[in-house]
Amino acid sequence: MASPFSAETREAMLAALPGTALDLLVIGGGITGAGVARDAALRGLRVALVERLDWAAGTSSRSSKLIHGGVRYLEQGDLGLVREAARERSVLRRLAPHLALPVRLLMPTYGRAGHAKLGLGLWTFEHIATVAPEERHAMWSREEVLEREPTLDGTRLHGAATFLEYQTCDARLVLETVLGAHVAGARCVNHVEATGIADGEVALRDTLTGRSTRARSRIVVNAAGPWVDEVRRRAGALAGPRLHLTKGIHLVVPHGRLPVRHIVVMQARDRRAVFAVPREGVTYLGTTDTDHGPPTDHPAVTGEDADYLLEAANRTFAGPPLARTDVVGAWAGLRPLLHEEGKRAWEISRKDEIMVSDTGLVSIAGGKLTTHRRMAERVVDLVVERLGRAAGACRTASVPLPAGALAPEELPHLVDRVRAGLPQLAPGGAERLVALYGAGAERIVARGRAEPAAGEVLPGGILRAEVAHALDEEMALTLEDLLERRTRLLLFDPGQGLACAAAVADMAAARLGWDRARTAAELEGYRALAASSRGFA
Repeated sequence: MASPFSAETREAMLAALPGTALDLLVIGGGITGAGVARDAALRGLRVALVERLDWAAGTSSRSSKLIHGGVRYLEQGDLGLVREAARERSVLRRLAPHLALPVRLLMPTYGRAGHAKLGLGLWTFEHIATVAPEERHAMWSREEVLEREPTLDGTRLHGAATFLEYQTCDARLVLETVLGAHVAGARCVNHVEATGIADGEVALRDTLTGRSTRARSRIVVNAAGPWVDEVRRRAGALAGPRLHLTKGIHLVVPHGRLPVRHIVVMQARDRRAVFAVPREGVTYLGTTDTDHGPPTDHPAVTGEDADYLLEAANRTFAGPPLARTDVVGAWAGLRPLLHEEGKRAWEISRKDEIMVSDTGLVSIAGGKLTTHRRMAERVVDLVVERLGRAAGACRTASVPLPAGALAPEELPHLVDRVRAGLPQLAPGGAERLVALYGAGAERIVARGRAEPAAGEVLPGGILRAEVAHALDEEMALTLEDLLERRTRLLLFDPGQGLACAAAVADMAAARLGWDRARTAAELEGYRALAASSRGFA
């Protein structure tokens, strides 16, 4: 890494912004904004990226955490999106193999005709998307399915199709993309809100201290996700297409309560496909697609949302029915889609669209996690054109993300080295570290071995070394940053990180200079967040 990425780094970059002549200022630190900042910085532009909350605090950390290859778009007849998604999945596998881990997906079939139709559809997809032979689908009989996935209810089961999908950690993918922008020279600061835009000047407010500052930029890109229209309003640029927000929720249950071995596709009451996904001691179910009003930082999960997914699971799997009381956590995200008159939430296109206002504000809406790199490339192409200056070609398909400088086949060897270096880890702990940190797991090991305290495993399975790493090298500034988006305990620890929250807060307080009142407020806020994710509105 070119330089640390800490609270001190943030202060220095924030202080330098008013005196910096920027080519591009990006508003929004989700996957789209991070991708735009990285691409532009790699082309040699002078770039800043500001995020009101934390990196990936909105939609980008609340996905299904799957890098889809494009098969889901075949049914819609969008062959261009099929090809693009398949290509981009391969690119991500090269750039950061730890963030695109192959997992087997199972699509049950319930009749001979449906079984044959699905096989034909997958064959078509694989030829359109030029899928490698080792990743192509297989068709299993009823007996084969029940032997390999005994959780399924076999009453009406005919068989299943199975093929590879890729699992990611969405928040870490965003963070790695931000770090890639930082390494390339972009000034990236979180917890900074753009409060106004006029004549190339952007008013900024540090949301942690309340201090105000400003930045000047030739071009401003609005990549604020669900808040795109709000940023457009602040810039006096709200004419044109408006957003249509839809909500997607996921429920988390202990893996022992639904011990699936594969990602299993389920059919909801409205015939939409939803998933059951095993991960790190839990199984999560998702997702819904319902209309939502104005954007909120923490969209509510309702009882109706929960019942929709629980019903789908109970129709698909054998065993005691799942109930709301089995849910140990949940998350909800908002999709920033463009409104299409007369269409229901799940019918609206997921394609991205770039909008340029009369004032020159460039806004981007729509899009998918899988195709974020190409979406960013299109935005930066436009920015370069509007700047009217020479810039390098797009390099984001060839430059690895900072923790991705290793080949996929090296991952098992890295897991072995982590396990040997940190024998105190519980089973699965080394795999978790590699999946989160990639090549950076070696730095966690080094910290854990350098001082005994850093090697301590806290409740929930994380190391003190991970907390120190997040504070020093990942610009974690709040307890929520640490436990939700850096270590992912809020989502994937059945205890939601509550058992280690006080210890982590004490470490953050010592590193960031919090007083007792601030430390207590951070703990209270995190406990309230965890409680809200276990209840239903």
